[in-house]
Amino acid sequence: MPLPGTPRCSGDDRSHLCIHGRKGLTAMPVIRLKGRAISVKVRTIMLVALCLVLLAVGAVGRVVTSREDHHSGSPMEPTSGIPDEPALSRPNAEALLKTARDSLEASRRRDSSDDEYFFANGIWETGRPLCIRCNIGPGVVAAALASSGADRSLVKLAVQTIDPAIKEYQARNGSLGPGADDEEGPDIQTMTFATQLGMALYAIGPQLDDNRRARWTEALRGATEFLINNGNYAWYTNGNIALGNALVAALTWRATGDDRYRAVYWDAIEFAQNPGDKWPGRGLVITKKPTSDSGADGAGYLTEARSGGRPGFDADYTQVQADMAAMTALVTEDSRAVRLTNLLVNQLMPRVDQTRWLLNTSNGSRHTDRVRFVPFTTSALTVLARRGRPDLAAVAGAQSKSSAAYVTSDRGEAAYKMWGYRLAPTIMAMR
Repeated sequence: MPLPGTPRCSGDDRSHLCIHGRKGLTAMPVIRLKGRAISVKVRTIMLVALCLVLLAVGAVGRVVTSREDHHSGSPMEPTSGIPDEPALSRPNAEALLKTARDSLEASRRRDSSDDEYFFANGIWETGRPLCIRCNIGPGVVAAALASSGADRSLVKLAVQTIDPAIKEYQARNGSLGPGADDEEGPDIQTMTFATQLGMALYAIGPQLDDNRRARWTEALRGATEFLINNGNYAWYTNGNIALGNALVAALTWRATGDDRYRAVYWDAIEFAQNPGDKWPGRGLVITKKPTSDSGADGAGYLTEARSGGRPGFDADYTQVQADMAAMTALVTEDSRAVRLTNLLVNQLMPRVDQTRWLLNTSNGSRHTDRVRFVPFTTSALTVLARRGRPDLAAVAGAQSKSSAAYVTSDRGEAAYKMWGYRLAPTIMAMR
């Protein structure tokens, strides 16, 4: 073994202690005195002294490196990839909860007349047209924080966000809001809204009064019935949508205890992975066959395709799939959801720069840019760390810290959606 702080030798230098010279590694010369080699004893003493010096230098180097590794920067700055604390430790959880609370309060408060970001009348204002499925996100974070403590003001904030949205946007057929942008109908809007409503209900259902809990539960049931009647559980749009529909059914089963929705969920999570011959090329693609039932040593993804394009792998949308699978695993603890989460995360991790927690999404089936990176902010690592994966437990603390810092650094509408989809489930997984 080379001494700490010394370079490794190679080639003919292998039998000598090496140092860095102007031209690279060179052998330490043998010192001679008056034409005679120094005695073995003297040379031994000199080598021992040199080793002690190098050990001291190496120790100093390790201290400096350790200090650099524990530097806390923004999510876009290099970090060590190894957390100070395990993902689910109390200090790590408390730090993440504080980041979320502070950001929620800053977004809620209007600091001046020209401040475009504030909360009023059930709307998280951004200075832009309302994004229905984004607006509910901060309310889900409030619910997640309330589930971790006894702060009734956070329950109130969740209620003030969700109650007006249900009243305003739920139609008689159960759908939740009109389609967004170029969406032809309300089904994707309904799925996205319902997943966040269901997660808030999962977080603070026991803290709601009976009437409100019943209203939220019926709103969730109505959304699921709309998706069933609209044919969404038999139509393969894309992997993340099929998995989102499964999550809605799982949340409704959890909220109602009705076995009908358990059956819908079971069929839906199977359909997301194996849609059948009617949908060639769609579903789960295994890139590394697992040997364990949990899928912890395998990898795979659900296909994604642009309109008119061929289905394939898209890293960005695979992260969205990991969000859906992780939330499903969190609320159901179903082994199939856990297995799928493992496969999706393992598919993504080789593409993740763990020094900056950036995901390489280049050349995807939907995001086709030749060079493209996005922050790796999914809650899936924390959820799987909670399930006992030691390799992810070793990095989930650093990743969740980076994720919280990134997600809360923006208060725009897209960020608010990520609050509900990624920050809130991470908080719930740390309970």
